[in-house]
Amino acid sequence: MKSWETTEVVAGGVIGPIERPSQLVAGRYRDGELVVVGRTSPLTPQQSAELAAVLTPAGDGHPWPERIGTGAFGGGKLSVALTRVEPSAVVEVSADAALQAGVFRHPLRFVRVRPDLRPGDLPAQP
Repeated sequence: MKSWETTEVVAGGVIGPIERPSQLVAGRYRDGELVVVGRTSPLTPQQSAELAAVLTPAGDGHPWPERIGTGAFGGGKLSVALTRVEPSAVVEVSADAALQAGVFRHPLRFVRVRPDLRPGDLPAQP
């Protein structure tokens, strides 16, 4: 039996254009560095519009690569372009409680943007 819980993550990047993201790439801070912890399943048009409304392009110094793997945990031989965004938006996601090395083992489900939270409000990733 799988256990699904909601949790908050930092929007650190998206797959697709920032104006119409198809997936969110989620992050959390570990030892002061933003690390990838998972990505969502494909977004609906409504979810994409809600997310796009709070995203801004990343400035210099974003710690993530320009491409991300398509396999489990962002690995794999195939990769897709990652649109890096300013890590200032917090998003609530529904997640399988299973983690491996601090990374969600299964795709996340977008629930909503959390304008009431800032990245610093989230607990650090162990």
